[in-house]
Amino acid sequence: MLPLRLFLTRLGLRPLGAADPSERWVRWVHVSELPDPSPFLRGGELLLLAGTGFRPADSRDYVRRLAETGVVALGFGVTPVFDAVPPELVAACDEFGMVVLEVPARVPFASVVELHHAELVRAETRGLKRISEGQAVLIKAAAGPGPLRAVVERTADLLDGWVRVVDRNRHRTWTAGPVRDDPEVSAALDQACRSRSPMSAALTTAEEHVEVQRLLGPAPTGYAMAVARRAPFTVADRGLVGVAASALSLLFTAPSEASSPEALGTAVVAGLLRLPALARDLAAPLDRAADVRWRIVRGPLDAPPGSRETIVQRLSALLGTPFVAQDGSSFVALVPEDTVDGLPHALDEAGLPAGISRPHPAADLDPAWGEAGAALDAARVGGATVVAGAGLHGVMALLDSLQASRYADRLLAGLDAAPSPDPALLAGTLRSWLAHHGNWDRTASDLGVHRNTVRHRIRRISGLLDLDLNDPDVRMELWFALRWRSQIH
Repeated sequence: MLPLRLFLTRLGLRPLGAADPSERWVRWVHVSELPDPSPFLRGGELLLLAGTGFRPADSRDYVRRLAETGVVALGFGVTPVFDAVPPELVAACDEFGMVVLEVPARVPFASVVELHHAELVRAETRGLKRISEGQAVLIKAAAGPGPLRAVVERTADLLDGWVRVVDRNRHRTWTAGPVRDDPEVSAALDQACRSRSPMSAALTTAEEHVEVQRLLGPAPTGYAMAVARRAPFTVADRGLVGVAASALSLLFTAPSEASSPEALGTAVVAGLLRLPALARDLAAPLDRAADVRWRIVRGPLDAPPGSRETIVQRLSALLGTPFVAQDGSSFVALVPEDTVDGLPHALDEAGLPAGISRPHPAADLDPAWGEAGAALDAARVGGATVVAGAGLHGVMALLDSLQASRYADRLLAGLDAAPSPDPALLAGTLRSWLAHHGNWDRTASDLGVHRNTVRHRIRRISGLLDLDLNDPDVRMELWFALRWRSQIH
């Protein structure tokens, strides 16, 4: 959302009437000359009209319907229909508390729409950077002294608001910032503490916007967090709230377990820690040498039954490792390299075709994540667990390795020639897009990007390779080339 005042300062739109535009936020800009556009609006819009067919005598009913829909402001373009904003319209906006703006003749409506779009793109870029920087701050706080209080305080600082974390089981509270007591927020915290499943809520009080989230811990209930700020929460803000909730959930472990190898291993699996010093601690519970190498296992969980704790226990028993993390409909685990022999069969028998990485040292697990992801893509297509670097099967086993490698290199040469780090990024996008049969939404979800980003990358890939990706034969050959590389290299 963008502040309404931005359109005043950048384009010179002039506010009329009594409503104050300084605290209004715009979700979308819409243009309509309909006598009643309210059925086509969702609220939060800056509505633009030039007055074509507009009857000033109908101003009150017109504005009332817009106000009931939640329109933020009305932008009225002067000339060629009206030389000035009709006073009846200004009076109606004053009655219903709606901002009315005069759009000068020199400002086309397209300029207003373009400004809104450009600022949204800039905000998204700033948001991604802010999430990345904020995540580093919160993870550092979680790994330092007094981690619970540090994470709460850093969260309040990052969001320019206040934070309250409650532990109903032990009657403890952590706060940071100018906390305000509000019955509705307290009720939401109580409900989140009682919930036995993931829960979040968004509230708007008289002065603030509030996000409430249930936190995970060793007990099934009792932990929740409220974050409040005066400005509305952006996508980046909610991302930071999610990072803080994940860090606090990890920290809410019984003191006797807080420094256990299992807890540290789960942190590694969840991607919160990458510490070489953990190598010995990870090996200890499985009676392995400190220099043991590890594989990452990634797989799906279709509507898993039972509580989160039960699911993790079942996966731990199946995989033979305590290092398992479950997130919604997927899981990730850390297993020693020498346990892989019977693992694919066990996963397939359990109906969990997964991707398993090559073995890596505990201090260098980042490549294993991508390898497991590529293997999981192949598992989704083949319906069976795939181990990166394992022996080739099916048609690929019939091919001459040297000729197949040369063919794959020749076919993907355009991607390899792209500036770094684009080759790996584009290859990963192409692999995911092919694995999801060209579905933009599923590919975007898998990669964690917007669907338009996927479209842009695929168009670029098509240009670099000089191939028509709509051709099923081309897709088949590209899938073979990517599969061959993932198995051989």
